[in-house]
Amino acid sequence: MSDKSRKSLARIHGGLSFKTLQKATILLLLVGLCVYASIQSPTFFKWTNLVDNLLTNATVLGVVALGMTFVMIAGGFDLSVGSIVVVCTVVLVMMMDALSPYGAAVAIPTALMLTMLVGVVLGAVNGVLVAYVGVNPFVVTLSTMLVFRGLALIITGGGQTQEVQDPALSAQFSWLYDARFPLFGGDYQVSMPIVVFLSAFVVGIYLLRFTRFGHYVYAIGGNEEAAWLAGVNTRRIKAATYILCGLTCAIAAALIVAWTKTAGAETQKGKELEVIAAVIVGGTPLGGGSGGLGSTLIGLMLLRLIDNLLTQFNVGAEYRPVVTGLIIVVVVSIDVLAKRRSRW
Repeated sequence: MSDKSRKSLARIHGGLSFKTLQKATILLLLVGLCVYASIQSPTFFKWTNLVDNLLTNATVLGVVALGMTFVMIAGGFDLSVGSIVVVCTVVLVMMMDALSPYGAAVAIPTALMLTMLVGVVLGAVNGVLVAYVGVNPFVVTLSTMLVFRGLALIITGGGQTQEVQDPALSAQFSWLYDARFPLFGGDYQVSMPIVVFLSAFVVGIYLLRFTRFGHYVYAIGGNEEAAWLAGVNTRRIKAATYILCGLTCAIAAALIVAWTKTAGAETQKGKELEVIAAVIVGGTPLGGGSGGLGSTLIGLMLLRLIDNLLTQFNVGAEYRPVVTGLIIVVVVSIDVLAKRRSRW
């Protein structure tokens, strides 16, 4: 083996070891916080806290983070997810209200399908502008974040809170959030949002790891020009990641409406930053090309755990963005050091 080959191999091994260290650090931090929380709070490891509280409250953010992971692995970015969720919640509530005279059997499925379609269309708007027009993802999604939020304000007549007027229909739709599935002989229960969340992640992992589409997503994020030269339709794949992200926003909107039974144009502000934070903390770099849904899940649970601990210890809400921001800075710094070392 030549000296040049040895140096190249050493760089690869050095980069991989540092990247592994980065992921291991996040995982160890999560485990360490769990141990600390269990010492400070005897109820931390109880099913009601871990599952009913911690995991259920993470489902909405987690479903959106699933779609964001695809976008960011492909080298993209989406600041509009919070606004897409808002538009979808408004559409869902208003459509169920309009279709309520036809009964729940018609109103709920039809409203859900239209909501999914709206999410896909809004995601496609981002995808076309980024992939086919060639506008910077940050500029596109910053603009559509404002446009979509404005549409929600227009539809709701200036931001008025929307709710389904038929109490029976609203109660039936709330099953999507209130339903519980017994486990281990009925001693423990899993909520419907967790079932939706885990099902979406299983499908997402399959798409990302075991399909040609997923392989192309990684290839585009790693080197878009090389992927294009290899025959990959890079524009179509990039657009598809934004469409998928729009669909996950619509799913999250359905969970929100089932939980709150209302929709408002002024809600979900800042959620896009929490979603991006979960993906970045999980180890998916801003430049794309690496990462995964398993890592996103770890990052999501780490942020939710920190929020849970701050709540238990009565720490003011004003301190939480500071903690989240510091974590992001540390994780991104480690990623930069990993890339720098891989070039040595």
